[in-house]
Amino acid sequence: MKADEENPGGDFICSVCSLTEHFDYKGKQPPFQKQLVFQYDTYIMKDPFSLPSKHQILVLGGDCIECSKQVCQNSECSIYYNRLYCLQCALKALHTFPKAVQTKLSKLKDK
Repeated sequence: MKADEENPGGDFICSVCSLTEHFDYKGKQPPFQKQLVFQYDTYIMKDPFSLPSKHQILVLGGDCIECSKQVCQNSECSIYYNRLYCLQCALKALHTFPKAVQTKLSKLKDK
């Protein structure tokens, strides 16, 4: 779902940790922060603690490139390496990542 001025967003629910927040926009370039361009569709909420004139945002997460589930930016829920992966899909594709990323993922798996 892509939010815009007529569509106020929806609910973002991380498929890993169940973080639940309202998002104001999903996409690559939020209309209320035109200087930002993300590499993938991102769930964004307007920062509720900043002044409205500041147009500050919070990035909630995105959709896993493999399973399309919503995942937050928390390092225990997702990893970004050229694309966004949920931890489960990243572990399934462990051998496709560089050694440094494999090491990081292995440490997360053992938690």
